[in-house]
Amino acid sequence: MTKQIILAEEMGYCWGVRRALDIITKAGNVEQPVATIGDVIHNPQIVERLKSQGVATAESVAEAAEHGYQRVAITAHGAGPARAEDAKSRGLELIDTTCPLVTKVQRLGQKLVRQGYYLVVYGDSYHPEVRGIIAWSDTTRAVAAKKVVDLPWNCARGLGEEGGIEPPRKVAVVSQTTKNVDEFLHFVGELAQMVARDGGEIRICNTICEPTSLRQNALKKLARESDAILAIGGKKSSNTARLAEVGRSYGIPSYHIERAEEIASDWLDGIENIGVTAGASTPDDVIADVVRYLQTLGYAAPDTEMLDYDLEVVPNF
Repeated sequence: MTKQIILAEEMGYCWGVRRALDIITKAGNVEQPVATIGDVIHNPQIVERLKSQGVATAESVAEAAEHGYQRVAITAHGAGPARAEDAKSRGLELIDTTCPLVTKVQRLGQKLVRQGYYLVVYGDSYHPEVRGIIAWSDTTRAVAAKKVVDLPWNCARGLGEEGGIEPPRKVAVVSQTTKNVDEFLHFVGELAQMVARDGGEIRICNTICEPTSLRQNALKKLARESDAILAIGGKKSSNTARLAEVGRSYGIPSYHIERAEEIASDWLDGIENIGVTAGASTPDDVIADVVRYLQTLGYAAPDTEMLDYDLEVVPNF
């Protein structure tokens, strides 16, 4: 049999990432460089390339100011309102590349808090997107968690357990946009068992973005056609990590790599059909490098090409 490369139907840059890179690339200027606060997207190759185009990286607005930058940028993951206030107080120009889908979750979090809900953000507490959503909610009645045991409550409402901490009557859940849909549904199912008793009310808002869902669904199809899967993306990329996890959940050996050089030869032993997918912050040329490398190992070129996106067309999502 001919060894074959199979590309996922949806992979690589999403519309929001392409938009963020378009904004920051146009803003880049070696004579008047701009500093992004954190990586503009979670891909080391892109961060390195942008340096030569007048786009640097700083850990904070204060650090950027100390190094003489007059312009700073919010990354595609978003940030809390304090960042813009900090930049303004220092007289710095602010460039905002926040993905509109992240902005939507930020505004939704604010609305839910105003309606009296305790806000639960399903996601990684350390992730800049999650920190930004909680910051915009502007309340102490908000928490980030990926497991029910990490919440500040340990028993269901109305059970009257000794030493038990019950959830409040109104709880709302939103999600980090790049999380696994099935895991999110499992989480909210468990949380509902705790909240929706004794007059409790739970509101579930699936804010996992459609590009993430499309990539996960395409990955599921890829898993049915492949003997192994390579998920290409930065090690910090949450959505790329999820793609590899979904592949493994289907019993398919799945590997998260940043570049072709990381592919171990024993991964491909006995592998006829190798599936290739990529996170939403993975550049097209990095995917192409992996495909070319696999071809040097005897795999036939894929039958399909990667999709492209028109930034002039705003998606319905």
